[in-house]
Amino acid sequence: MTRVTNSELKAAFEEHKDAVYRFAWRMTGSPAVAEDIAQEVFLSLVRQPQRFDPVRGTMRSFLLAIARNLSLKRWRDEHPWEELGEEDYSCDPIDPVRIELGEVVGKAVQSLPPLQREVLILYEYEEFTLDQIARLVAAEIGTVKSRLHRARENLKRALAHLGNRETVNKSRSTNHGTIK
Repeated sequence: MTRVTNSELKAAFEEHKDAVYRFAWRMTGSPAVAEDIAQEVFLSLVRQPQRFDPVRGTMRSFLLAIARNLSLKRWRDEHPWEELGEEDYSCDPIDPVRIELGEVVGKAVQSLPPLQREVLILYEYEEFTLDQIARLVAAEIGTVKSRLHRARENLKRALAHLGNRETVNKSRSTNHGTIK
């Protein structure tokens, strides 16, 4: 076991706090919950720094794995009767009339099943490789590819109605003038 110094803990926090928060926020859709998860991630590192093994991966991967576990635990606690799987799941279309494009995409990502959502977030937003994601989520690379493919297909279906953004913007201006 390697001893981790306070300065190393502080450096890990400064370097990775934003990535941990972003991941938790995208997984949960709640800033308050994301803050709680991020805090718990770093408390876990402070309490048990010996759990980090640089041979197994980077500090960022380690911290995001903790954030993943906490996010999925929270999801399971909030959805005790729902299965965590993602087979045969399809997202409903998101209505863009009253919200901005970034919010539409965010809602579509949030509507994905958790296992698809995490892979998409790690690949598209956090720029992890498929191999890194497979190690982080403890799954075969083929499973990761399948989840990413399903996530993208679900997003395409959920966002298909956006086709031409100008049409959406025109319908916004003719509906009620301004969007609140």
